[in-house]
Amino acid sequence: MFMNKIFKQFGDCNVSIIASYGPDFLKYLDGINIFPAQPNTDKTLVYENVSKAGLRTQKSYNREGALAVELDNSIIDVLQQADIIFFAPQSPIYSKEYIQSVTVNLKTGALKVLIPQGFYRNFDSENNVLVREFIEAKEILPLMDIVIVSEQDSPTMLVQAKDWALNMNVIPVVTLGEKGAVALKGNDEIQLLAIPVAENEIVDSVGSGDIFSASFAYKYKQTGDLEAAGKFANAVVRQCLFYKPTDIKINLSKINS
Repeated sequence: MFMNKIFKQFGDCNVSIIASYGPDFLKYLDGINIFPAQPNTDKTLVYENVSKAGLRTQKSYNREGALAVELDNSIIDVLQQADIIFFAPQSPIYSKEYIQSVTVNLKTGALKVLIPQGFYRNFDSENNVLVREFIEAKEILPLMDIVIVSEQDSPTMLVQAKDWALNMNVIPVVTLGEKGAVALKGNDEIQLLAIPVAENEIVDSVGSGDIFSASFAYKYKQTGDLEAAGKFANAVVRQCLFYKPTDIKINLSKINS
């Protein structure tokens, strides 16, 4: 949903969303191309962020609504037309077999990007979100072209990413906040530096990870160049920091000049 805001700014993208949702989500879907076309669960999965003294915790509700969408003919048709597909699980319910059932329906050359935050989440009886290990990595990452993670997803994120790059035939990209990001291709580390914004100048940083992921994949699909994709993505994120998420404006002429 948030990436759709970004792709609309680029002007040459059509976005389809494949996700389970309930009737409570219908009010957000004006102008959104979503599959299935009708709610397929009673309530939509919800995450609640709670910030106290600079520390953010999360709660999760309606987890019974986190279902793997059945791949009917309408969804398979969408998959077969996709140039880029983002796998962005919000909980660790997706098996290797399910993801394979998606990838076999993609056209040759489609860019497959994993944003695996959901695989790093567990839950307790009071709906608190707990840290989990991405135990499915060895099965799922070889199915992807790129995996985009944050250094905050795990205390050993860079170590994991280096292992993935060497052993799983995938390109990890680790975002590093104001320092930008690093892409790992085999033994090579490609620094994707950003121009930082002073804390007191930032209007809102909500969705920065999604903005980076959307922009990086968009440019990488065009160029096949990790440095160019990183430079473009960091520039887009920087522009968005000066707006509220509802008012994001991207000036591509400044980025491409």
